Amino acid sequence: MKYMVMLFFCFYSLQGYASETAELTSAELKSKVVEINNAQNKVMMLGSTTADVDVLFSLYTEDFVYIHEIYGGTYTREHLYNNTVKYLKKGGYKRVDDRYKIIRMIPGLNAVAVERLETDDGAKHLAVFEFEGSKVKKITEYWE
Repeated sequence: MKYMVMLFFCFYSLQGYASETAELTSAELKSKVVEINNAQNKVMMLGSTTADVDVLFSLYTEDFVYIHEIYGGTYTREHLYNNTVKYLKKGGYKRVDDRYKIIRMIPGLNAVAVERLETDDGAKHLAVFEFEGSKVKKITEYWE
């Protein structure tokens, strides 16, 4: 009986873990990328606030990393958050229109390859958004 009780608790503990890390569908992944893109654009707008930054970073896991080898390598969530807030407080974000427009997305297993148009110069940027549950764990940029 003792082993049955232990097995019961193990089963339900693992079931809870599985639901926390459940994979998102292709449609859910795409929806999350749109949400993140919109939040990124909002942070860069004239009049954005630290509350806007907090909304964006709430979409990232605690161990989130941003990787862009051409522009500095790897940034932790904390480093990126602090730099974003510092730039915001200095008045660095002055956009009046969105910086990025999503052109296409290719969802995969817990990841989405995203082609975005930078509206300033028409350059196309490729990034991969990797998810853990419903939050982004890593964004890797592949453009100059």
